[in-house]
Amino acid sequence: MARPGDRTPIRSALITLDRAGIPQFGLVAEGGGAGGSLTKIDTGTPALSGPNTYTGGTTIEAGTLLVQTKNASATGTGPVQVNAGTLGGRGKMSGAVTIGSGTGTGAFLAPGVNGAAGLTTQSSLTFNADGTYSCELDTSKAKADKLTAKGVTINSGAVFSFVALGNQMLAQGTVFTVINNTSRDPITGTFSNLPDGSTFTVGSNTFQANYESGNGNDLTLTVVP
Repeated sequence: MARPGDRTPIRSALITLDRAGIPQFGLVAEGGGAGGSLTKIDTGTPALSGPNTYTGGTTIEAGTLLVQTKNASATGTGPVQVNAGTLGGRGKMSGAVTIGSGTGTGAFLAPGVNGAAGLTTQSSLTFNADGTYSCELDTSKAKADKLTAKGVTINSGAVFSFVALGNQMLAQGTVFTVINNTSRDPITGTFSNLPDGSTFTVGSNTFQANYESGNGNDLTLTVVP
């Protein structure tokens, strides 16, 4: 079993996370040769807690994979593909992230670990038709989950899921940035259940969605009457 801080070398081989009992991986490093990749295929919630250098990409087929690094990519330099299951945590990724295959039964992006937090990719983020953004708001702290990406595409059918932790009434006009798009281009598309300008109520609060907030390219939720 890998322990926090362990270094697992990847050459041209595949590391497969297929045991629910594996709690945490430290460093997963490419040890020479071409590529190296990581695939999550079973239930459980392992965490990538160290900066990793493998280049062949990360795939989630089931369960939950947590990204838990602060200053470097936990998933190497390759793309991250969630075909089923959940990508979560409060760390950083380098490669492009895609949520859903387009024809699957459900893939989720859920920043944080049991509470509001942020998750960052230094590349693009795409939600396919079977993809869901699972966002939480901690009303007691007035903090919401936030995704940061350099370019965001939301394809038709993708869904926005919003859960309020607690039921505290928030001040009108409070703005939560749930997608921070660092690209100059605006977000492409909208979630199927969250049109631009629409409002929805969760608990004691009503929110309005705006896909052109910030510098004209962020998705925000504003508390409204």
